[in-house]
Amino acid sequence: MPVVRYDDLLESIGRMERGESNVLVAESLVGFEETGGSTGGPKLIPYTAALLEAFRRALLPWLDDLARAYPSISRGHAYWSISPVGRVPRKTAAGLSIGLSSDAAYFGETLAPLVLETLAVPPEVAALEDLARWREETCRCLDACEDLVLISVWSPTFLFEFLDKAQLDAKPLAVLSCWDQASSRPYADVLRRRLPDVRLQGKGLLATEGVVTIPLEGLPMPVLAIDSGYFEFRDEAGRCFEGTDVVVGSEYETLMTTEGGLYRYAIGDRVRVCGFSGEAPLLEFLGRSESSVDLCGEKLTEAFVLSALAPLKLGFSLLAPVSGPGPGYALYVDAAEVSRENSLRIAHAADRSLEQNPQYAQARRLGQLAPLTPVRCVRPLETWTRERLACQRLGNIKPPVLSGDSGWVARFALS
Repeated sequence: MPVVRYDDLLESIGRMERGESNVLVAESLVGFEETGGSTGGPKLIPYTAALLEAFRRALLPWLDDLARAYPSISRGHAYWSISPVGRVPRKTAAGLSIGLSSDAAYFGETLAPLVLETLAVPPEVAALEDLARWREETCRCLDACEDLVLISVWSPTFLFEFLDKAQLDAKPLAVLSCWDQASSRPYADVLRRRLPDVRLQGKGLLATEGVVTIPLEGLPMPVLAIDSGYFEFRDEAGRCFEGTDVVVGSEYETLMTTEGGLYRYAIGDRVRVCGFSGEAPLLEFLGRSESSVDLCGEKLTEAFVLSALAPLKLGFSLLAPVSGPGPGYALYVDAAEVSRENSLRIAHAADRSLEQNPQYAQARRLGQLAPLTPVRCVRPLETWTRERLACQRLGNIKPPVLSGDSGWVARFALS
């Protein structure tokens, strides 16, 4: 089988949408799920009963491990946000649902009713299409829940507006599960500071297409979910390795084969091998492998930009092309975090750090790229979220790090 990306499967998935059977997978579909479309727009992913069972073979061991480490999460209420909020119910031309009926469906027929009993926010609230009403009702439910012990969401920024309104720091909250790697790291650190007595556990690499890694207490990084798919890891030279053959310290693109009909599928994520648990590799998520910007041969990737900006310890930071007499980049930062004087120093330091990329360094030396321009913005994360809502669901929106769009200077409120 060849390595494929989503565009290679468009024709086949279109046939599945129209109700044709025995396309990609022999098993009947239970429906489709829609990805957040972080780089290429929304994508429909076929779901089978076997794929949902593969999700459970990762989800249930993770929860069991978590409950053993933090027994209180078994005795209170939980807030889960798995499916996108504000989603309008839709069906394909053949009548197949786009989106599961409830997040509890991921737990299976036996556990789903028990999970529903523990929800701090009922499923009908997540089904609200009006985002303002959804926020109000979610906040009301969380505020009224006196025994909230577990929160599981995707992006850490998803919780920011609920921190104060729902008085999360006054709850007996034991565990908060959210993204904490790559571009989400600084925002997860904000939650750690605001909720110092709560165990913030990183999500691992969990995608709409399937589970790649799960976090387990006692391991320094999430471990490959070996029971939930077949995984390969492709290096820069295009060579593919099984999980047992990867090298500690090396970086790879992730390929996955699932029970939903995806074979040797390039999910678009880069990982670094940090060790092993038994024969299963421990993997750190670095960023999207397919997200890159190239103005004059430098080809900056999301993973590299994340690494280059990490020492600056910024909150909001976005690197994007800027219009001018010659090509160059702007570094957008939050004016509430970075003073005008400090922004020049930070831009200079970021410019030097980006020169770790030899093509970027050469373009700067030759004057092909202008010096990095600092741009201070007022509440940029709110603007970013509002813009991304045009093509993504709220819970799936990741904090930014790199964009090829030069129009952000006109969208942000500048300070």
